[in-house]
Amino acid sequence: MREVADGWWTIELPLGSGLFRYQFCINGKMQICDPYARCVKIDSRNEVCEAIVDTAVPLQPWCPEDWSAPDFRDLVIYEMHIPDFTPRGTLDTAIDRLDHVRRLGVNAIQLMPVTAVMSRNGWGYEPIGFFAPNPDYGSPDELRWFIDEAHGRGLSVLLDMVLAHSGHDHPFNRIHWYHESPWYGEGPIGKNDFGLPQFCYAKAPTRAFARDVLRYWLEHYGVDGFRFDYIRNIGVTPKYHGIPTLIDAARSVRDGVHLIGEHLPEDPGLMIRVGLDGAWHARFCHALRALLCEKSVHHYRWEDFAGAVQVLDPCHEGYGERPSTMVNYLESHDEDRVVWEIVRSGFDEHTARRKSALGATILFTAVGQPMIYHGIEWGQNAAKDMDDAKLDWKALREPGGGGLFWHYRRLAWLRRKCRTLRTDHISLDLILPKQKSLVYHRWDDEGGQVVVAANFSGDEQTIDVPFPLNGGWGEFFKREVIEVAGPLRTEIGPWAAKIYVRQPGHGVLQDLQPPDH
Repeated sequence: MREVADGWWTIELPLGSGLFRYQFCINGKMQICDPYARCVKIDSRNEVCEAIVDTAVPLQPWCPEDWSAPDFRDLVIYEMHIPDFTPRGTLDTAIDRLDHVRRLGVNAIQLMPVTAVMSRNGWGYEPIGFFAPNPDYGSPDELRWFIDEAHGRGLSVLLDMVLAHSGHDHPFNRIHWYHESPWYGEGPIGKNDFGLPQFCYAKAPTRAFARDVLRYWLEHYGVDGFRFDYIRNIGVTPKYHGIPTLIDAARSVRDGVHLIGEHLPEDPGLMIRVGLDGAWHARFCHALRALLCEKSVHHYRWEDFAGAVQVLDPCHEGYGERPSTMVNYLESHDEDRVVWEIVRSGFDEHTARRKSALGATILFTAVGQPMIYHGIEWGQNAAKDMDDAKLDWKALREPGGGGLFWHYRRLAWLRRKCRTLRTDHISLDLILPKQKSLVYHRWDDEGGQVVVAANFSGDEQTIDVPFPLNGGWGEFFKREVIEVAGPLRTEIGPWAAKIYVRQPGHGVLQDLQPPDH
């Protein structure tokens, strides 16, 4: 090979038509995979990774020309892990289930890492091939096919992108001593929390590599955005200016790309300052779990009901400048399943599903973008397992699972159809700690109003619900129209909620229900 510029080496070889495997040989001794390989073959038993090139099928972008992703404020996100989503755990079988996702009413899929890793177990957060899909999931063309089929159903596709570190077997980690590496080094919080090779964004080669990675996925796969993992150790300071580098790299390719960050513990000011569209609002998850499980979760306590519900207030949470930055969720891949945890807290599965439904009502009516983890829509009841957590699709056909799915579907439809729920406006109007109940309302600048009254207790509660306006309101779940003149005394059943909607100039309820009942 010959060096052409800035550490780039190249060679041209005449190849016929077909499938070829190759590696690089370093200093006549070490064989490594091409760090820029677009397709790989992995033998984890022998710790071998080879690059694949198919001269008969050149890689081409595969994205509908007329596709336009929804605005970030309009997203309802569905986190999906390909190996667990279907029994076979492959991209082609996941395509067969995309109609379920569309029918649910979400409009964005956030794929957990799909890049190549050495181990067949785990979630994919130790990448060794940043440009190549995991061959266990499928081929590059099958991933393009998945994205194309998702777009055809009105679903955006976001990739969970790991750029804070690599796996131990990444070629970069093999060809240099760690302390001499052009790419690795300590991040802003020091060493990697997981003992993995840490990319140092103070180094120009790291920044150049990350730019190439993001550009490739945007241009050659047509993805709509990224969720950046573990950005706490990527950095934003003048020395560790990784996140601004990633944001600039992505938006230089496409202005409307959606960019979400995971920074734990949360740092709302930082997330807003660097210009990310969204930030995982983990405190929402912790507070709601404390209320649904009736116990303490992190620093939220069931006994401190008033303190826990403050998580709904963007100003209290530090997101007052840009409330839409919050990406709220009840569960993600990082937590145990909600239904499973509620059952472990001493409740039966029927009650656990009712509580999950209540949590969903809060999730879809809160400020910020709602995200659900696949399977929550029917109450997947299983412990967290990084190696094998297949979805139980049979539960969707059972009365409890089917009923919960219908509840999630109605709420997703309401969220997407009701402009009021996509604004930054919220007021916590009534907090009743003894009754474990609250009332809040949302509004928009065109006169739309939504009032939510929720009861987290196991007893029916009688509440005088305050309304911002008198007149006709529609109760969403029962599809009843009521006349309001001052506070409305109403009974709310155990672990239940009511949603009252007022939309001047539109049907009170008709346009907010899913098309088939």
